[in-house]
This record gives sequence, C-alpha cells and structure tokens, in this order.
Amino acid sequence: MRNSKLSIPIIISIILHLMLIIMLGYQAIKNIDGINYGKETGNSIDAIMIDPSVMTDQYQRQLKTKESQQQADKKREQQLVDQAKELQEKQLAEQQHLKDLTKERIKLAEQLKKQEEERIAAEKAAAEKAAAEKAAAEKAAAEKAAAEKAAAEKAAAEKAAAEKAAAEKAAAEKAAAEKKAAEIKAKQKAEQAKKDKAINDLLGGLTSGAPNSPSDQSGAAASRKGSSDDELAKYKALVTNAISNKFINPANVYSGKSCVLQIQIAPDGLLLNVTSSGGDEALCREAVAATKLATIPKPASGLYDEVKNMTVEFQPK
Repeated sequence: MRNSKLSIPIIISIILHLMLIIMLGYQAIKNIDGINYGKETGNSIDAIMIDPSVMTDQYQRQLKTKESQQQADKKREQQLVDQAKELQEKQLAEQQHLKDLTKERIKLAEQLKKQEEERIAAEKAAAEKAAAEKAAAEKAAAEKAAAEKAAAEKAAAEKAAAEKAAAEKAAAEKAAAEKKAAEIKAKQKAEQAKKDKAINDLLGGLTSGAPNSPSDQSGAAASRKGSSDDELAKYKALVTNAISNKFINPANVYSGKSCVLQIQIAPDGLLLNVTSSGGDEALCREAVAATKLATIPKPASGLYDEVKNMTVEFQPK
C-alpha cells in the first residue's frame, strides 16, 4: 500500500518532465525553422532549464512531508485507537468491578439471609424444645397425680370394701347370735310357759306367778307408771349415741337428713331386729348397718317394756 502511494508522485513527475521536454523540443524546432542564416540579428529564445535534482529534492521534501503527515495521522489514529482501547478496557474494568460488587452484595445478602434463617430456625427449635419439655413435665405431673389419685381411690375402695365386709361379717355374726339367743329365749319362754301352765293347772290357776294373773298385770302397770318420759328420752339418746359411734358420715354428706328406725331389743340390750320406716333412703341404709354394729345399752328393768320395740329418729352428727 505504501509503495503504491509513493509511485503516484513519481509517475506525475515523469509525465511533467516529458511534457516539458516535448514543449522545449517543439519550441526548438519552431525556432530552427525561423532562423535567418547569415544574419547576426534575430529573436533570442528564453529557455528555462529544470534541474532534475531540484525537482527530486522538492519531491523528496514533499514525500517526507507527506510521510510525516501520514505518520502523524497514523500516530493520531493509533493514539485514538489506544485511547479508545484504554477507555474500553476501563469501561470493561469498571463493568467487571460493578459485577464483582454486585456479586459481593448478593453474596453478603445471601449470607445475611442464611444467618437470619438459621437464627429463626434456632429460635423455633428452642421454642419447640421448651414447649415439648413443658408438655412432658405437665404430662408427667398429670400422670403422677392420676396415679396417686387412682392409688388413693383404690386404697379407699379397698378400705371401704374391707370395712363393709367386716361390718357384714359382724352383722351376720351378730344376727346369727341374736337369732340363736332369740331361739334360746323363745325356747326358754316356751318351756317356762309350759311349766307355768302345768303349775296353774295343778293349783287351779291360783298361783301368783301366772303371766295373766291380776297381780302380774298390776305389777306391769306399776312398772310402766313408774318410768318417766325423761328416763325414756335419756335411754333413746344413749341408743342414738351408740348408733352414731358406728355411723360413717364422709364429708358430712348426710348432714341435715334423718331416718326413722324401728328397733327391737332383748332385755339385756341385744339387738333382735332393726328396720327403717321413713326418711332419706341412703341415710337409712347406712343407719341400719350402723345399728347392727352398735352396742345397745341394757335398759332398766322397769323400762324394758317401753323400749323393747322402740322408734328412734336418727340424725347424723
């Protein structure tokens, strides 16, 4: 490319030289045709001689100037290219820096997010663990309380069952003893009546010990007359107290309630029979059981006929 640029001025210079030579030749030919031979006078020819070295120097200077200009232009172009490249590199570096900063910010944000998630997870795990421990403790306490309650209820039930069994056994034994005593008493009474009848029959019904004799009736009437209401009330109070000693009133569930008891006893206070004739049903059931376990005091001989079939209104204390 550079050789082609240099050949153009050389060709132009050669063409100019040829044109100049042609012009000079033409002028010379013309002057030769018009020469007056033998005469000294004639027109002088002004000729300009071109020194090829001068033209070469001038051409070389132009060429150098052009090369210098081209080099300057090329240098400026290179500078522009270098500046553009440098600017591009700076822009690329700045973009890379921005990318790096963006990556760092994203990485930092991810780290912060991860730390926050870990913190939340740790707090959640701690809360769940605390809740689980609390639930376990409450469950253990509830199970312990339930076990203690069940044990207490079982013990109370066993105690109640044992007491009931003992009471039933004692009542059965007492009933059997009372029945046997009643049978013995009835047998003795029958035998005594038989003996009395035989004696009455033998003496003509004039014995003073006959049960239907006027003397016995008058004695019984005197006995009843001799017993006062105060003595009867005192004896019933003793019977009620004996029943209360055997009566169980848990948590005062029977307080304010009453039961009417019909009690039949022997002369020595032995309980022959007891029934309820009115009042709270549950209370009466417990009162009858307590009466069977109670030790009924022996009544006074003059009071027996009035208390052998007595009515007692029982109210728990």
